[in-house]
Amino acid sequence: MGLESIMIPASLAGCVCSKYPDNLTTCDGPYGLKEQGKKVRLLPKAGEQAWALVLDGCVFQDSQIKCDGALIWSNKSRTVVCLVELKGAGDIAHAFAQLAFVWHKRPAFHQLLADLERQGGVRPVVKAFVVTNGLLSRPEKERLEKHHGVRVQEVLHCEASTPIPDLRSRILN
Repeated sequence: MGLESIMIPASLAGCVCSKYPDNLTTCDGPYGLKEQGKKVRLLPKAGEQAWALVLDGCVFQDSQIKCDGALIWSNKSRTVVCLVELKGAGDIAHAFAQLAFVWHKRPAFHQLLADLERQGGVRPVVKAFVVTNGLLSRPEKERLEKHHGVRVQEVLHCEASTPIPDLRSRILN
């Protein structure tokens, strides 16, 4: 079965961003997430699919820690799930804890991965990203990754005056 036919499970459909404004305030169109001036997107090309999925306050409605969302991309041979935390400059370290908790301890996230694998026949690759208007040194990033047991693909800089980062080029390597 080709991955172009992958669909988000029906139980999560209400948490998928669309091109029409809705009550999911974290959505920035069908392929993007936003929060307090930080934005990120994953724009598909021909033969690809992408979705933005709101995790905080939609898929996860409890008081346990969670990241803001996931950007999901697929083509005919692979699926990539990008966990995303949009974070202010003063709290970048907490983003690592949020990403790690979803990746390692959230059953609903693991169910999503299993559903995507069942549909496409290949295990999705998971990558984590922090989008912030702050700065983080490489040694501090490595320390936080080791402490929380999560590999953060990249800490992306974004604020109102900068271009919106597109994760597509960052997931294809």
